[in-house]
Amino acid sequence: MADRDTLAGATLDELPLTLAVLDADGRILLTNRPWQRFGETEGRAEAEDAGVDYVAAAAQADDEHARRAADGLRSVLDGDRDEFAMEYPCHSPSERRWFTMRANRFEAGGEDRVVVVHLDITERKLAELAVEETAGELRREREALEHVLDRVDGLVRDVTNAAVGARSRGEVERRVCESVVGTDPYVLAWIGRADVAGDRLSPSEWAAVGDVPLEDGSLQFGEEGAHPAVRAVRTGEAQILEDLTDVDEGAGWWPSGAGDAFEAVAAVPLAYGEVDYGVLTVFAADADAFDDPELPVLESLAGTVATAINAIEARRLLTTDSVVELELTIDDRTALVADLSARFETTLTYRGQTAAENGALSCFFEVEGPAEPLREAFEDAEGVDSARTVTEREDGALLEVAVTEGLPAILVERGAVVRRFCAEGGRVELELDLSDGQSARSLYDALSRRYHAVELVRYRERERVPRTPRDVADRIESELTARQLTALQTAYHAGYYRWPREISGEELAASMDISRSTFHQHLRAAERRVLDELFEGTHPSEGESL
Repeated sequence: MADRDTLAGATLDELPLTLAVLDADGRILLTNRPWQRFGETEGRAEAEDAGVDYVAAAAQADDEHARRAADGLRSVLDGDRDEFAMEYPCHSPSERRWFTMRANRFEAGGEDRVVVVHLDITERKLAELAVEETAGELRREREALEHVLDRVDGLVRDVTNAAVGARSRGEVERRVCESVVGTDPYVLAWIGRADVAGDRLSPSEWAAVGDVPLEDGSLQFGEEGAHPAVRAVRTGEAQILEDLTDVDEGAGWWPSGAGDAFEAVAAVPLAYGEVDYGVLTVFAADADAFDDPELPVLESLAGTVATAINAIEARRLLTTDSVVELELTIDDRTALVADLSARFETTLTYRGQTAAENGALSCFFEVEGPAEPLREAFEDAEGVDSARTVTEREDGALLEVAVTEGLPAILVERGAVVRRFCAEGGRVELELDLSDGQSARSLYDALSRRYHAVELVRYRERERVPRTPRDVADRIESELTARQLTALQTAYHAGYYRWPREISGEELAASMDISRSTFHQHLRAAERRVLDELFEGTHPSEGESL
């Protein structure tokens, strides 16, 4: 059996901690091998440990942790406590280290002794500091997020109130810009409208902090290195420019004399459904101003602004006296009617539309030549639900085509009134009425995105001629013959259109002293004129310029 003292000594030397035993006066009696190795790394010789007054040496050190350790050791040596423990840093020039010291009093051979143990806790301490640092970062991020959310909430509230409370489009745009620049870090905001005739984007309303200038003039759509606002209008998506160091002030759109007033710019399109109302452009003093959650908030605000503008424009259209006339050509056979006109060497003329039961758009096309091949071609085309022949004549036919997409759908979605729509030889010619220049630009952009070679032939604004019910009646009466008007009035007042009928066509003919067939010819002609006025009443009157 191994000697007990030898076994105890070997065990102490293999422990993963530094250990020393002190006598009742605080002097070192013995140390284990890790204590000795640590002393060597610190520049102490082994002989310096034996007999050294460990407590006095600690008390003299210029270190608050050493003095605290000395006080704790004295309290154990004096019998005031049985044990003492503390944690302390012990950094070297090359690494950061932490230890825990524990002192316990015991008796050996009738003498009081104190064992002092130092355990390296660096890994645990570094892990705790990492947790504390992460917790601090999370706390700072949470505080920053709360600040942002408070600011964003105020911005959303202000913009919503401005949009909902405004009475005109200009007031919406002005109040929204003022609300945006009233929120840090935004320093300049403007809303631009696109001009289809000049192919330009121009600020309509703006607001700025201090002396921050607005861009110089309007923006050309065809320029290289386009402004983010132009790209936003073109693509229908938000655009961000965060690094402005490479942007030349002479680029034609950058605010001259802006200096260091801003670091980033974002442009968000204003769109309600398929209708574009321009773009909201915001400049910020911070380079990272448009990170989450800023950009999604601006996109949401843009939707609110577009909705408010749409409501105001809808009300305005009920009372407006002006209209924008567009004349366009589309030389692109990806347009179905253009392709069919070329393939079948025919002319297709649009005669109107109505809503189909399944939500599609039923369009009526007058065509030249045999109807069946065209009907089959329509029915096989993408975006067409069905096609049927309504009437057929020797020189052509009337087709009803139910479409879910394509050129007619784009015109209806953008609120265009069709004055002329004709396809021949692979080319489409359009004459349209729209409510205002912005609607015209929105339609032009939609067509340009969908088709190649869209050419603006003419753009004109004119006053809309108001038509009262009396105007409509006078116009109908002026274009009916006396016999046609008499047949229509007699049939109406005699109860011919009630159900069940109160009088027959034969009786009405006898009352007018004409044959039954002649009466129905007069009546059909009069009915046709009334229906023309109902379904084609938006067309220009005779002699009115297009």
